[in-house]
Amino acid sequence: MKDKAAGFTHDSVNNISVDWYTPKWIFDELGLMFDLDPCQPEQGISWIPAKTFYSLKDDGLKQDWHGLVWLNPPYGKYTPDWLEKMHNHRNGIALVFARTDCRWFHDYVVNADAILFMQGRVKFVDGLGVAGGGGAGSGSMLIGWGDVAVNALRNWTKGGFMVDGNKQEIEKQRMFA
Repeated sequence: MKDKAAGFTHDSVNNISVDWYTPKWIFDELGLMFDLDPCQPEQGISWIPAKTFYSLKDDGLKQDWHGLVWLNPPYGKYTPDWLEKMHNHRNGIALVFARTDCRWFHDYVVNADAILFMQGRVKFVDGLGVAGGGGAGSGSMLIGWGDVAVNALRNWTKGGFMVDGNKQEIEKQRMFA
């Protein structure tokens, strides 16, 4: 079993560490090529459109970030550290659970340029390439920093509710089936 402190896992109900990855359809919908993904497994993930990636071995938190960043951080006690780094970088999109009750939400997410609360629950892909049953245990949100990220979230057609800080107003996206 992997070391839970490593940070690149989620715990199952049976307390077994499992790697979970962003499904390809999210990248297809965003339509972006990212310059960096600082949270990929060592072998990389073929469907994540990032020119460069850091693995656990590289420790993406300690590396310099450049360009448009895709961030699906390890969920858990280090989530705030990853979001702080992304917030300071201010160019990219992060995917995290929609946990408005967490301090990191109020410290970093509310200060982003846009937040898209996604409709439904994301069926993350496990380390074997299989989409997870009924979806994650919580709803998810995409958080955008910078004009490119905000425009990608504005063009999202899979449904959700968007808070657009650039326009200083709330936009509700239509729910598409």
